[in-house]
Amino acid sequence: MLTNLSDIDLRLLRVFVAVAEAQGVSAAQETLLMNQSTISTHLATLETRLGFRLCQRGRSGFMLTPKGERMLIACRTLFNAARDFTRVSQSLNGLLTGDLQIGLVDNLVSLPGNPFSRAIKQFQRRHQDVQLQCRICAPGELEQGLLNQQLDVGIGYFGQQLDELQYQPWIAETQAVYCSSDHPLFALEQPGREQIENARWVKRGYLLAQQLCPLSPLNLGAVAHHMEGVAHLVLSGEYLGYLPTHYAARWVEQGALKQLGGQALSYQAALSLVTRPGLPKEALSALLEDLQRAGEASAAMALVQPHGQ
Repeated sequence: MLTNLSDIDLRLLRVFVAVAEAQGVSAAQETLLMNQSTISTHLATLETRLGFRLCQRGRSGFMLTPKGERMLIACRTLFNAARDFTRVSQSLNGLLTGDLQIGLVDNLVSLPGNPFSRAIKQFQRRHQDVQLQCRICAPGELEQGLLNQQLDVGIGYFGQQLDELQYQPWIAETQAVYCSSDHPLFALEQPGREQIENARWVKRGYLLAQQLCPLSPLNLGAVAHHMEGVAHLVLSGEYLGYLPTHYAARWVEQGALKQLGGQALSYQAALSLVTRPGLPKEALSALLEDLQRAGEASAAMALVQPHGQ
């Protein structure tokens, strides 16, 4: 029975957590930089010290026992508390510490002024030792990641705001209709609204686009959950679709894409910064501050140099 935690016990518990999260000994090898035999030995040693089985492992697969599931929760609580202690002790010295999980919708890099990169640059100039982890997600994935505490902040479009999350307006972008040079409407100087609406479309896979879109196309031949997916389908010449004007500008300049319908068929989509309510990490508060400043600078730049007009 384990009564006092030693450094060795903590190492064994970390091995257990890594195996549980990887859902198997073999899958945890890369994370732990250990071979299967060593990992299995560590698990067996931990189970001996605890006095009960943590998991079933073997040819039938990997599965936590009921006690193993409870132990996993207890381990996460323990390690989170240890991280919080370290952050507090370092923050008393004015150092921003910890790690920040950031989720972004795709293709923000072409926003005027590149505000996300600018904010990261400003954040790195602070007195900090923070590890940033960035991932690209669809809007629904961003919200789910925040609710599951897998993300600290999300940047994206959100049609319906969830009561469990906090949304701050960040920056707006213009979305316009595009077709490729291989599409029949490309050769027409000014295609009519009916022609545009009756063409085959790629539908955006999240609610905001449907709420703001000034058109109601009926021939929805494809769905894309990321902006790059929309671009691929539009560039195929088989579909029309909405793209941010700043993102489409490169292909418009090359003659590969053409905007249809002008401002009448365009709409403004607001990007938001989304967080969980409650007392935020000091590092997160600093990053949000830098993001807001960079967003304001980007909005000012967009007024001076509009795209897709």
